[in-house]
Amino acid sequence: MVSRRELRARVQDFFTFSRQEITGLVFAILITTFIFSFRDWGEEQFEAAIGLQHFVLVLLIVLVSVLFRISCQKIYGLAEGYNAEFKVWWAGLAIALVLAFISNGRLSVVFIGTMSVAFMVKQRLGEFRYGFSYWNNGVIAYWGILGSVIMAILFALGLYFLPQSYFFYKGLIFNLIMALSSLVPLPQLDGLQVFFGSRALYFIALGLVLLTGVLLLSRTALGLVLAVFVGVVYGVIYYLIGSEK
Repeated sequence: MVSRRELRARVQDFFTFSRQEITGLVFAILITTFIFSFRDWGEEQFEAAIGLQHFVLVLLIVLVSVLFRISCQKIYGLAEGYNAEFKVWWAGLAIALVLAFISNGRLSVVFIGTMSVAFMVKQRLGEFRYGFSYWNNGVIAYWGILGSVIMAILFALGLYFLPQSYFFYKGLIFNLIMALSSLVPLPQLDGLQVFFGSRALYFIALGLVLLTGVLLLSRTALGLVLAVFVGVVYGVIYYLIGSEK
């Protein structure tokens, strides 16, 4: 990993979203928002005002969560000399939509796509073995899962102080489902990239998501404190081990 100054320069120069990425993200966010707000258009009967309010709130949750997740992947990729670009999985969006209709909104998954990684020749000069690394590719995908876990903890913090909040509860559930869905080992999802990068890293990611889910969904102060503590300890260890320069 490069120095902070070099990383800052790379982000300023190369952190962008292409037109293709933006198009894919717009459709992925809108379809995912529809899926996760499917059952929230009234309890007993259809209520347009309540449904529209919930749709806007879920849209904000999905937008912030997905952009944060992808930004984490892009920034880590630049730190290692790769240009990471989001590739939407159209078939995955269709599958998620069909599952939502069949289950009447009870089965919600997030199959939006994965990151396509391109080798940056100049930025990889001096790196170990120089060429393309499956390990680095796996860690870039892994950072997407970490991004979802971080967002889940942030939403859980908000939910602790506002227990009745639809926004924070939905944000927590969405990010946990997105983290777990992305671990499905399919070529169009981050899980397979992590799996090929490192089997151990894949199971660490799976364990981290499950542990975080159990702690946060307990809706207790102890569970939240433990989740934050585990996250901080993990972050410190990762920083100390990952700081190569």
